[in-house]
Amino acid sequence: MKRMLAAGSVALLAALSAGHANEPNSDVKEIRIIESGGTSGESIDIAYGAPFTAATGVKLVREQPPSLGKLKAMVKSGNVTADLMELSGPGVETARAQGLIQDLDWNLIDPEEMNEEARLPYAFGYQYFALFLASMPDAKPVNSWQEFWDTERQPGRRAIPAYARYALPLALLADGVKPEELYPLDIDRALASIDRIKDDLILWEAASQTPQLLKSKEAVYVATWDNVFEEDGFFVNFAPGIWDVAYFVMPKGAPNPEVAMKLLHEMSKVENQARAAQVTPITGPSPTIMDHIDPGTKAKLPTSPELRKTQASSDRLWWAEHGDEAERRWSEYTLKNF
Repeated sequence: MKRMLAAGSVALLAALSAGHANEPNSDVKEIRIIESGGTSGESIDIAYGAPFTAATGVKLVREQPPSLGKLKAMVKSGNVTADLMELSGPGVETARAQGLIQDLDWNLIDPEEMNEEARLPYAFGYQYFALFLASMPDAKPVNSWQEFWDTERQPGRRAIPAYARYALPLALLADGVKPEELYPLDIDRALASIDRIKDDLILWEAASQTPQLLKSKEAVYVATWDNVFEEDGFFVNFAPGIWDVAYFVMPKGAPNPEVAMKLLHEMSKVENQARAAQVTPITGPSPTIMDHIDPGTKAKLPTSPELRKTQASSDRLWWAEHGDEAERRWSEYTLKNF
């Protein structure tokens, strides 16, 4: 869900971009990236694109949406028009296995300190997000996925993502699997867990659906990663969440690799990451990011070093290796039962 940008943020973006528009430091006039859009894309413009353009004189052009299919088509055709593309962790590993991406030049990026899982030889983890619990205030507070699953404790329908990568781990946590023992995923056990409450489940395809599902009382609880905030009158609980990382990769044959590394340098700066968090409630890869975020913004963030102590994590390598099988099983199950 797009959120309104603060006037100060818009002014900052305009000032930085306009003030250096006539000071290019190379023959490159613009670079293109493919990202997910929404408030995430707006945060890229304001927090990273503006200082990048100020430093280089190069315009940042964003396109949407990213996909493995689009990446493969560009690389295989030899018509690579984007320098960076956003991918999920499993998508990164699949792209690497298929020879669609090239290693990043970390010496040229010259990053500030980053979390280990965000700094891969072939991918830059720029955003942390999490699937978390939410409800309307008149429902019983939900403190675990097991309580989320308990229809006797709190009658009513529950809404979860319609995607295997999120539904299956969530179902295992609801069945009592400890976060640190989540992988390798037991697909049979996950489907059995879902089967127990399938008549009370709604599968959503876009997180933007979740606030309305709660307000309309179609669902008493939702699992979401965006769009539901305490300031809007919802109950949220981040502690049992499932955290993940979104990455940028460089397509093989990218036209402006050296300039693109300068954009990634801006993404590594903790002060820029803090600015991004003001636009959308997602944290960056700096281990000290929370020291640079104001209390009001912190309250909206479903990921932080402290929260990750209680949250489960995704396993990009498991999904890259076993994702096709998990997706097939999930698709067969949902076609039969929903």
